[in-house]
Amino acid sequence: MATAVTAVVEGKGRKQLRASFDEDVPVDCADALARLDQLVEVDDEQRRTAGDGIEARFDALLRIHASLGRLRDEADTPEALIEAAPREAAAACGFSRVMISRVRGSMWVPEVLHIEDGADPDGGDRFRSYVEQVEIPLAHMLMETELVRRRMPTMVDDPPGDDRTFKEIVDISRSPSYVAAPILSTRRVIGFFHADRFSQGRPVTAEDRDALWLFTENFALLFERTVLVQRLEEQRSKLQGALALAAEKIDEMCSADIDLARHEPIVPRGARTGRGGRPAAASRIDGLLTAREREVLELMASGATNTGVAQRLVISEGTVKSHVKHILRKLRVSNRAEAVSRYLHIVHRERQADLR
Repeated sequence: MATAVTAVVEGKGRKQLRASFDEDVPVDCADALARLDQLVEVDDEQRRTAGDGIEARFDALLRIHASLGRLRDEADTPEALIEAAPREAAAACGFSRVMISRVRGSMWVPEVLHIEDGADPDGGDRFRSYVEQVEIPLAHMLMETELVRRRMPTMVDDPPGDDRTFKEIVDISRSPSYVAAPILSTRRVIGFFHADRFSQGRPVTAEDRDALWLFTENFALLFERTVLVQRLEEQRSKLQGALALAAEKIDEMCSADIDLARHEPIVPRGARTGRGGRPAAASRIDGLLTAREREVLELMASGATNTGVAQRLVISEGTVKSHVKHILRKLRVSNRAEAVSRYLHIVHRERQADLR
């Protein structure tokens, strides 16, 4: 019995207990029963440990699912996703610090660093400042270069001693160990996640690497979806604008006066007409502005706001603001009121000239 107890105490485990029954020594019933009891206890403990591990993994899956759900519901642009993803990865996987980076050509560019409250009170600001301005070449043998090539996650147990790590960021981050995963889009690596358990008193594990990999794979799908939806929305707006303009031109053609003449005068597109339908001299406004800019200016002259112009032309307010900026520069005025005043003055003079 003492032999079996010693085996358990010394951690020799289940195999050693089972092997003790195969030893070619006289069998003592009391000793055999004691070893059987110990074997049952070891088996029970292993089952409990395995059950705890399965439960922990299931909990991690639920947290990752919840974090990705929040990203899907709250971040509706690629920029918002990039900003919020490190925070959600930390919440889902229990990390202290998470950084998202993008791959730009042959450069690795850190974008957003999230640090959990109280995780790095001494060096957090310095680390953030570094991340905001650094660009790192994807050099040969660098770990991130391997991530681009192999497209698989990795774990670094000793960043200062690992030849693959970028020592400048290792020195500033002071990370004792970390995990990293590539962000894939159509089998091309477009960025990375890096994460650690800084200040938690324990290193990262293979389970941490796998959890980050699962989060990263699903984030990549969500990011692709958001980018495609944004592009489709932009094309939809452009198409609506083109259709609205075409409908407006058709309405103008249908409502235009018809003269009793053997032949309709052919007027170049965009040209004004004078008395009797004769082509008038080219407008100064047409020479200065594009057709779209003139449409914006005409709506401004009617008192429409940027929102009203955007709704009328079926374009975004940002596009309207860009047109207004170009109009002010081309008319050499400093504000909307001056632009409208100059436009009305030019139109009035041209109409007077057409009547002569």
